[in-house]
Amino acid sequence: MYDWNALWHEREAYRTGFDIHHNDANELADALRAKLVHPAGHPEEVAVYECEDRYILAGHADGLQLLEVMKHGLFDITLRFVTEDEGQGVALPYVEIHVDNLATEEQAVWRGETRLDDEGRVWVGKRTLEENVLPAMPFDDLSFTDHAEFREELARVWHEELPQLRPLIESWFHHGGESLQEEAPAHYGDADRVQQICDRYAEIVRREQALLSRQFSDEELHLVAAVIAGIHFDSAASCRGLWLAVEARILEDELDQRHQVHGEALLAKLKNLSYAQEVALIEALSPLQS
Repeated sequence: MYDWNALWHEREAYRTGFDIHHNDANELADALRAKLVHPAGHPEEVAVYECEDRYILAGHADGLQLLEVMKHGLFDITLRFVTEDEGQGVALPYVEIHVDNLATEEQAVWRGETRLDDEGRVWVGKRTLEENVLPAMPFDDLSFTDHAEFREELARVWHEELPQLRPLIESWFHHGGESLQEEAPAHYGDADRVQQICDRYAEIVRREQALLSRQFSDEELHLVAAVIAGIHFDSAASCRGLWLAVEARILEDELDQRHQVHGEALLAKLKNLSYAQEVALIEALSPLQS
C-alpha cells in the first residue's frame, strides 16, 4: 500500500525510542494495542501496526523505535490540465485537482474550466492566475479538510504548481486546442530551456509515480512490467491504452493467474489512468525489463 521504509526515513526526526523489549511482532502488537498489518521482511525493514486513526511503524535496527503516522496526513493531491474528454461533463480544457487518501478511503475532485480572455489572462474556474486566490473547493466532506497540513499543501499546489501550467495552457489556446504532432518540430531554445523542460517532465512523472505506488500492489506492478517488457513505445502517442496490451496478455498467457492478481480489478485501474499516469507507469516499470 505504501512505501513504509521511505516514510520511516522521511520522518526520522519524529521517531520515539522505547525501553520495552518484544522480539515477537504479535507481542508488540498487543503492547501497542494495534493490529500487525505489515511484518518486517528483514531487520533493516520496518513493521507496521494499525490503529483506528494511525499507523505505528516499528524498527529494530537501533533498538526499538516507533513512528506514529496519522492516517489523515497520508493524502495525495494531484494537479492535472485535462485536454481530452474523459466523460466528466466539464467543458474542455479544464484543471483538475484530485485528493486521494487510501488510508482513510476518501477521495474528492475539483474541476475548473480553463479559458484565456482577450487580455491574455488565464482563468481557472472563476479565478485568474494573477489573483493568486484559492477558490472554494468541494473538500468539506473529507475528514481531514480542516487540518493545517492539508490546507497548506492545497494552497501550495494552487499558488506554486498551478502557475507552472501557464505555458501549457496558453499553448493549447494559441493552437486552437489542436495537437501539435503534425506541425513542424518546435524550437525549444538553448540548453537551459531544454533542461527546464526535462526537469518539469521528470517532476510530473515523479508526482504521478508517488500516487500510482499507492494504487497498485507489487504483484500487479510485476504483471504490468512483464507486459511492458514486450512492447516498444516508438512514439508518445503509443503510451496511451496500456490496458489493452495487459488484457491481451491476460487472455493469451493467463498472466493474472501466474502473478496471483485479480485481472478484472487490474484492468479497471488501468482504464482509469490519465495519459500522464500511463507515461509515469511506463517510466517506472521499463527499467524492470532487463
